[in-house]
Amino acid sequence: MGWKLEEYNFKLTGNEEKDICITLEPEKRAAIHGVVKFPNDTPVKGALVKLFIKKPNNPLELIPVTFTFTDECGQFLFGVESKVDYVVKVFYYEPEHRVLDEPVAPLEEL
Repeated sequence: MGWKLEEYNFKLTGNEEKDICITLEPEKRAAIHGVVKFPNDTPVKGALVKLFIKKPNNPLELIPVTFTFTDECGQFLFGVESKVDYVVKVFYYEPEHRVLDEPVAPLEEL
């Protein structure tokens, strides 16, 4: 179990001491973190990672929640509610043929 991060703001003046007591509340949220890698163990930058919730009455039906893209280390992170069944799907596509940077001339000019 985790604990909520609490924040207390105060400013001390010179020669002042302040005793504080902080009581942490249990954290009910959770996180899903992962790394996407190629078979050669290289991280995948820019992969699409999509988060779904399984429908309770039909676990084969998925409800889309959100998505993100992996960073340069292939990592992704979702902040989620606890006690929910999630599914993560990953998609990565790199075109075989790159798009030209220069525009192609119209057919009339050829």
